[in-house]
Amino acid sequence: MLDFINSIVAEYEDILIIAGIISGFVFIVSLLAMPWLLGRIPVDYFVQSSHHQDDCNFFVVTIKNLIGLMLLIVGVIMLVTPGQGIISILLGLFLMEFPGKRKLELRLISNNATFQAINWLRSKAKKPPLKK
Repeated sequence: MLDFINSIVAEYEDILIIAGIISGFVFIVSLLAMPWLLGRIPVDYFVQSSHHQDDCNFFVVTIKNLIGLMLLIVGVIMLVTPGQGIISILLGLFLMEFPGKRKLELRLISNNATFQAINWLRSKAKKPPLKK
C-alpha cells in the first residue's frame, strides 16, 4: 500500500506541488479578503423582512453572480485544503441571486457558530457586528 502511494506521489509530483502553491495562495487571499468582504454586508441585512435590493443593471448582477460562484467553488475546495471554506461558501451564496436565496441565508445564519465567526471576521475589518 505504501509503495502504491509513493508511486502515485512520484508520478503526480508536479501537479501536487502546483496544487499546494495554489492552495497556499488561496488561503492567504482568503485570510486577507474575508473580513473586508464580510464588512460590506449591511448590519441589518438579516433583520429586515425584505433584504436590501440594489438597483443594479444586468452587468453588475452578472459580475456578482460570477464572483459568488467563484467563492462558492473555492469554498468547497477549501473544505479539504487550508482556508476558510464555510465562510467562503456563505459569502458566495450571499453574493449570488437565485430563487430561495433569502430563506437559505436566514437558515444558514441561524447557526450560532457561523454567526459568531462572521461577526468576528467583521470585527477584524473594524465593522459593527451583524444583527439577527
